[in-house]
Amino acid sequence: MAAAAAAAVLSLPACGGSSGSIAPNHASGTGTWIAAWAGPMANDVPSTTDPASREQTFREIIKPSVGSRGTVRLHFSNALGATPVTLGAVHIGVQSSGATVATGTDTPVTFSNAASVTIAPGSAAVSDPVMMNFSYGAKLAVTEYVAGSWPALPQDYHAALITNYASAAGAGNTTSDVAGTSFTATFGEYFLFDRLDVYGNYTETVGILGSSTILGGGSDANAFDDIVSDVAADLHAAGRDDVGVVNLAFGPDALLTINVLANNPAIVDRFARDALSLPDVGAVIQAGADVDLKTSQCSNAATILAGDQNVIAQAHAAGVRIYLAKIAPTTYCNGQNPSGYGSRFPANTGQDAERQALNAWMSTTQPSVVDGVTVQPPGADGVIDIATPITDPTNTGYMLPQYDSGDDSHPNAAGQAVQASVLAHSPL
Repeated sequence: MAAAAAAAVLSLPACGGSSGSIAPNHASGTGTWIAAWAGPMANDVPSTTDPASREQTFREIIKPSVGSRGTVRLHFSNALGATPVTLGAVHIGVQSSGATVATGTDTPVTFSNAASVTIAPGSAAVSDPVMMNFSYGAKLAVTEYVAGSWPALPQDYHAALITNYASAAGAGNTTSDVAGTSFTATFGEYFLFDRLDVYGNYTETVGILGSSTILGGGSDANAFDDIVSDVAADLHAAGRDDVGVVNLAFGPDALLTINVLANNPAIVDRFARDALSLPDVGAVIQAGADVDLKTSQCSNAATILAGDQNVIAQAHAAGVRIYLAKIAPTTYCNGQNPSGYGSRFPANTGQDAERQALNAWMSTTQPSVVDGVTVQPPGADGVIDIATPITDPTNTGYMLPQYDSGDDSHPNAAGQAVQASVLAHSPL
C-alpha cells in the first residue's frame, strides 16, 4: 500500500504543521472487533518465574486502550507450548485493588458454551462473547484456572512492570474468589492470556512492535505509563476512543534472530502471528531492532534493515500499513558501562554509527549505500522519529538525562511520555 494512499490513524492535533484524521473502515452504526489489549507470548522456557506446576489459578491485571461498547472476548495462546493445556475455568471482572475484583463485576467466561477448553500445542482459543461494560481507564482482572500439570506455560514477561497474582500450586479452581484471599503469590508474567478484544463501532487496531523499551522497561510498576499506554491516554484525551492501540513488544526481543537471552522468537518470525492476526488491524509500527544493535548480535545497519524490509513486505502483502520508528540512543554489545548495562561508543562511532545509519536509511526514497552495500529504500508507509525528542543534542549518542531511566538504554516514564506524544500526533 503506497504511503500517499494511507489513511491517517492516530489523530491528535498534529505537530510540525502536519495533520491527520481517522478514516473509518466501517459504516457508522455497524460493529467490528478490535484488540483493546495484547501481550503476545514470548516463550515457554522453564524458569524460577515460570516453573513446572499443577492445579493453579492466576489473576492477571490489564488496562485496555479503549473502553468497551458492551461486548468483549478473550484470546488465549498455546502457540509456543510443548504440551496441551486445559483452562478449567476463566472469569473476567474489574479490578478493585490488588487481587480483589470489584463487587458485581465478576463474570464467568465460556468457550463454545463450555466452562473449560483444552488448547493443543501451537493453537489458540477464543472465548464466547461476554457482555461487559467498562470505561477507558478501567483495570480488568482476568482469572484463569489451569487444570492438570505442566512443565512451563507460554508467557509474556512483564516483571517489574506489573503485579499479577497466583494461588498456591495444587489449590485448584479459585476463579470465583473475588476477595482475592486465595491469591497468595505475585508474579510479573501473563500466562496463556494474550489478548482482549472489544466489539462495537470502532475503527481499527494499531499494533506497536519492539523490545523492552516499547514494553515499558524504565517506566513505573503498575502505573501503565509505558509508551503504548501513554499513546492510548493521549488519544482518549483527544476524544478518540475508536482505535485500539496494543503493545506487541517483549523484552528482550530482536528483529532478526531468536533472542539468546530468553529464547524469544524474532519479530520477523512472529510478525504474522502477533501483528497481522489482530482483529481489524489497520496499521503496525515497527519500533524494534535496538536489541539487534547490541547483546550478542551487534549487527550492522545493512543486516538489520533487511529485517525491516521483511516485515514491510509481510504487512503490505496483507494490506496493512506499516511505519518505521527511529531508534533512540542506547548501549551496546555486552560490555559493561558505569551504569551496568552495556558498552558505550562516542556519538556516531562503532555501534552508534550503525544506529545512525539505520535511522538515516529509514527516510530514504532512493537506493543508497549502507555499510558498503547498495540497498533499496524501505518502502514503508512512513517514518516516525521517536528518537530525536529524547536525544541530547550536544551528544547525540546519549539520551537527555531527564529522560534516562539510569541504564542509558531505557527511557524513563517521562521519556516514554514524550515518545508517546510523537506517536499519537503522527498521521499514519
